[in-house]
Amino acid sequence: MEVGCGVGNTVFPLLSSLPDPRVFVYACDFSEVAIDIVKGHAEYDPKRCSAFVFDISSDDTFPAEQIPDNSLDVAVMIFVLSALDPSRFSQALARIYRALKPGGLFLFRDYGRYDLAQLRFKDGHMLADNFYVRGDGTRVYFFTQEEIKNLLEAAGFVIEENVIDRRLIVNRIRQLKMYRVWMQGKFRKPLVQAQSE
Repeated sequence: MEVGCGVGNTVFPLLSSLPDPRVFVYACDFSEVAIDIVKGHAEYDPKRCSAFVFDISSDDTFPAEQIPDNSLDVAVMIFVLSALDPSRFSQALARIYRALKPGGLFLFRDYGRYDLAQLRFKDGHMLADNFYVRGDGTRVYFFTQEEIKNLLEAAGFVIEENVIDRRLIVNRIRQLKMYRVWMQGKFRKPLVQAQSE
């Protein structure tokens, strides 16, 4: 499942790279427009993919007919958690944890502290520490490695990888150097859950 699938930029390459008919991909996004685009894509096949509107930060649970608890092998979240209000991080991660099978894998990529995007924000765009609003009204949070570790461990995940991906990107035409900082990780739901679950 991809949480925050947008218009399918991960879903469709994933489906084409995994032609096994037993592979089924769920895709959700809070935007009805984005889900309509996914469903209208030439490669959308309801036998291999189910796209639906869902806000991972809401108080709702995944629709049981779509995503029952303990049903997913892999969940992917790319540049989505940072768009949520920080007060909703734990709730969103707990929802993903519940949906994964024991032994299931959660793959994560998002913005890291001091990324170029953070350093470019002007005065008046900060909502809270490391949490900003863009000119288009969307929001973005910038994580540290320790924050990711604490959030994922609190949700019950075992950390397999939690790295900072620092890259220098050079625009040769404009002769600009851009320092990007992203957080990336692999987190696993334990095969044996703690007694409190």
